[in-house]
Amino acid sequence: MRNLQTQFVIFLAFLLAFFIRFGSLQLSTIYVIALLIGLLTTAVILPATGAFRHEFRWDFLRKTRRLIAGWALAVTALVTMAAMFKVTSDYSRIWFAYWVLLGSVGLFCSQLIEHAWQVHRRKYSKATRRIVLVGGGSNGQRVEQRISSDPNGELQLVARFGDDWSGEKVYPVDKLAEFVASEHINEVWLAVPWDDRHLLESALQVLNESVVDVNVIPDLYEYRLLNQGIVEWGGLPVINLSGTPMTGTELRLKALFDRVGSFVFLLLVSPIFLILAVLIKLSSPGPVLFHQKRHGVGGDAIDILKFRTMKLHTEPEGEVIQASRDDDRITKVGQFLRRSSLDELPQLINVLRGEMSLVGPRPHAVEHNDSFKSRIPKYMLRHKVKPGITGWAQVNGYRGITDTEEKMTLRIEHDLWYIQNWSLWLDIKILLQTPLAMIHRNAF
Repeated sequence: MRNLQTQFVIFLAFLLAFFIRFGSLQLSTIYVIALLIGLLTTAVILPATGAFRHEFRWDFLRKTRRLIAGWALAVTALVTMAAMFKVTSDYSRIWFAYWVLLGSVGLFCSQLIEHAWQVHRRKYSKATRRIVLVGGGSNGQRVEQRISSDPNGELQLVARFGDDWSGEKVYPVDKLAEFVASEHINEVWLAVPWDDRHLLESALQVLNESVVDVNVIPDLYEYRLLNQGIVEWGGLPVINLSGTPMTGTELRLKALFDRVGSFVFLLLVSPIFLILAVLIKLSSPGPVLFHQKRHGVGGDAIDILKFRTMKLHTEPEGEVIQASRDDDRITKVGQFLRRSSLDELPQLINVLRGEMSLVGPRPHAVEHNDSFKSRIPKYMLRHKVKPGITGWAQVNGYRGITDTEEKMTLRIEHDLWYIQNWSLWLDIKILLQTPLAMIHRNAF
């Protein structure tokens, strides 16, 4: 339904732009084709931004940013197709500019109106769901706090049942069925600790003859990793603790963005490539490019490329000695490349080959993975997506040397946040912030 709504907005923006430019709504054949291709393109790209995810329905800013980013990508795709088929001269540039502008304004306004209506309906609606909470302990308290702070205003906690609660107004479980019937309860939520199987069985037994909806909230907080989506396999409910929240469509969209972006960047920086290659050759004997094994998506080893910044040397087997300030192994040219992060430019080739992404967790040396994966919880979850040339951790200051476990832990926390909250707009935001992060003093 939401996709149909956005399609209608794009359709109206198209017609209004055409009317403003030509003074009529009599579309010629080429404009009808443009309209159909435009609607088809947005129908594929906009859902892939994740803007229609259920969890974003109350987050106006996040949903709107994702839609506008998707619209920008759709516009880029349309321009690219028109250039490939050499039909750009067949269309009015003024009309197209109007369509892009009106489409952006229309998407923003439609989301604003929808959000205002939802807030209004939620504020004045009396249709709340009366909830009874059975459980206790930390899990029960977390659920109680979430219900009390429900942003939708749809939940009303009527009573608590169980033994392991603090405070007053706690009822025994054997009174649960009677209470549910007399107080017109809509749902019973079971937030029972893992080790209190007796309470769970008692509550289900008491509700055996009741028609009230029963929901179980498993105590997974301490096991929270990435996704925790519930799927079904062979009739069995399965809770996925570490699957990436990105859908297949979103992953394909990110891959397309990476391939196109890396190709364009390589064309733009090719003169810089040549200049840097000459300077590296003049600075010290050895190859221009440095190859190093890193872990890619799924933990598979990949061969990443960098401009060589050090003099040729050998390191102890199985050990990587990170560069430090005033490291005599680094050449004069290498110091500049490292501080500016230009030594990472050849990784655009890795992105074009599909081994890396423009944005993602930075790939660590294999030796670092072996060292930290057993010391930092959830460390290896960063390999659920492709490693990136830049990332959320890097633009937030966690780049360069990671000589302590605390620094690495903070970097991992940022990497996992990025995976959980990915959007095309977030990738664009990180890319725009990267130039400032490139001169951060942590890089040696």
